[in-house]
Amino acid sequence: MSDVTVGTRRAVGSDQLLRAAAVAFALAVVLHNGDHLRRGGDSVTAQVFWLGSAAILLEVGVVALVLVRHPSAPLAAIAVGFTLAVGYIVVHFTPHRSFVSDSLVGGHAQIVSILAASLETITASALGLAGVRAVRARGLATTAGTSYGDAILDGLRQPFVAAFALANVLIFLFSLAGR
Repeated sequence: MSDVTVGTRRAVGSDQLLRAAAVAFALAVVLHNGDHLRRGGDSVTAQVFWLGSAAILLEVGVVALVLVRHPSAPLAAIAVGFTLAVGYIVVHFTPHRSFVSDSLVGGHAQIVSILAASLETITASALGLAGVRAVRARGLATTAGTSYGDAILDGLRQPFVAAFALANVLIFLFSLAGR
């Protein structure tokens, strides 16, 4: 088998892993955001509410880029996946503090909330790792392509991405109404 064939197979496998990680991440995001809705729109500070709401744009955007196979999707997965994973850890898995905190440590959180936040953190990390693998398999030279905006709009036309975005919009609106 030639090096080109091995490289092509490695790139295809890494692209499949990246798409699977994006789907798992999207499902975990809906689960976690749904848990916030279950807890009540006013269960978090305004800082956490608006920061988490802004994160939805990144979450939907990266999933759209991955599922439309945008050339820079692996880099977006690395940047967004790891950044959000760190953010989830800081907000949910560090002791309570006055700024940007919805701490689930300290014994007062329900297990469903801990599991939902943990799954979201794990899948965000997996998305970042899948992005690293895809970049290694493809190389950085293949990251040019159509604009992000066009790719995200194309992604929103896909049923899975559209459902993911719609679920988050509904959760946001119901949470906002409960504040």
